[in-house]
Amino acid sequence: MTSNLTKKDYVLTIVDHLQKHLEIMSSDLQSLLQDVKTNIEQVPADTFFLESNMVMTETVSERKPNVSEPLFRLSEAYDELKKLAEANRESRPELLSAVTQLEGLLNSSEGYFPE
Repeated sequence: MTSNLTKKDYVLTIVDHLQKHLEIMSSDLQSLLQDVKTNIEQVPADTFFLESNMVMTETVSERKPNVSEPLFRLSEAYDELKKLAEANRESRPELLSAVTQLEGLLNSSEGYFPE
C-alpha cells in the first residue's frame, strides 16, 4: 500500500531539509523557517492544500496577499536561500536540492492572473 504525500507533508519535508543547514543561515532566516514550520503544523492538511492553492472567494481586485501564508513567506526568503545554496553548492548539495524543490513548489503555486 502506498501512502499519499499531502502538500502539507511535502512542504514540511522541504522546510525540514532547509533547517538542517541553520548554522549557515541568518537569524532572520532561521526564525522565518521555524515560524513557517509551526504555522504549517497547526493547519489540517486539507485546509493547507486549499489555502496554498490560492483558491479565491473574492475577485482579484478585492484579494489581498496573505503575507502570513507559509508559501508566501517562503517565497520572500527564496532569494536568500538560493544565494546560500549556490555559495555552498560543493559542501552542501542537499541544501541546493531542497532549494530546487522549493523553487518547483513556488512555481507550481503561482496562479494565472489575467490582467
